[in-house]
Amino acid sequence: MSADAFSLLLYGLLIFAVASGGLITSILVGPRRKGFLKEEPYESGVPQIGETRTEFNVRFFVLSMLFVLFDIETVLLAPYAVTFLQDVQSGKGVEYLAEVAIFLAVLGFGLLYAWRKGVLDWNVPLGVSQADAPHTEPRRAA
Repeated sequence: MSADAFSLLLYGLLIFAVASGGLITSILVGPRRKGFLKEEPYESGVPQIGETRTEFNVRFFVLSMLFVLFDIETVLLAPYAVTFLQDVQSGKGVEYLAEVAIFLAVLGFGLLYAWRKGVLDWNVPLGVSQADAPHTEPRRAA
């Protein structure tokens, strides 16, 4: 066995020993009492007010997924923007421009689809498109 392999093996064993030693020590030395405070949910030292199991609007999740999608789009387009002049000089500029146009068209159709489904409209319940949404007149003061 070479010296490098031996030192790597020794390093791995040392990491395993320290991690398992800490775990075993906490099990042996740690308190074993369970009580009301141990079962209480903890949120940054603030006492619980009301019920902790509440409904959460799924619209926030959908909107965050759209944000991640378009954030990744920006990350994927940045290298293209940096190397565009070199691509044109090498003769591949039109080919790469067509690929980026297709990429942006697919994302644009996805955004249009989400818009038509009412994901971006906070006044329409999720799952109801703009066309299917009930039309309500604004209330007028009497």
